[in-house]
Amino acid sequence: MLDDMNQRLPRVHGLDALGQQDVSCPNDLMSRWPVISNSEHVYTPPRTLAANEVPPALLNYLNGRDLLLKTQAIRLSTVDVDGWPRAALLSAGDVLALPNGRIRFAIFANSGTTANLLRDGRLTLSMALDGGMYSLRMRARQCGQVTGEAPLAFFETQVERARLHVASYADVSCGISFSLHEPATVLDRWERQIAALRAVS
Repeated sequence: MLDDMNQRLPRVHGLDALGQQDVSCPNDLMSRWPVISNSEHVYTPPRTLAANEVPPALLNYLNGRDLLLKTQAIRLSTVDVDGWPRAALLSAGDVLALPNGRIRFAIFANSGTTANLLRDGRLTLSMALDGGMYSLRMRARQCGQVTGEAPLAFFETQVERARLHVASYADVSCGISFSLHEPATVLDRWERQIAALRAVS
């Protein structure tokens, strides 16, 4: 019975399904399997940055200026009603970082992200800058709403924790990026959104 089961179960890494040496696996094949050494690949804990502050690189990227040069999408993660993470991608024209450690967002009023923020308020912002991945944990409050052809909800967040994730063996060169089909039209909308984000309270 064991012999029969041993024949039917998968064989991996030179061992049979019962953990015994698999003589059917050639030695030269085993010698070609990579060996990962701790000295070559070591976990690097994220750097915890100053509390309640927007890191300088993010403050510069999300300052509401030179928008057409900023084509990296900003990822927001919220928590939906079932407890699952929900991702949304915003542009630099939808976000404004303030020097007081707060960040404002313009989000579609009828979106799942807006519903999550109104219900729960927690979110994480992620961006690739400075050769790593920034992660900001924040809490949001609604601070205004604009109606029009695309009704938007405005939120202001306070940074509770900022981290920079880096690897010793590589740099993060870019995040998710995009190219605009009609830059002039989009820039006009972005500039109006940034002006509105500066004005809300």
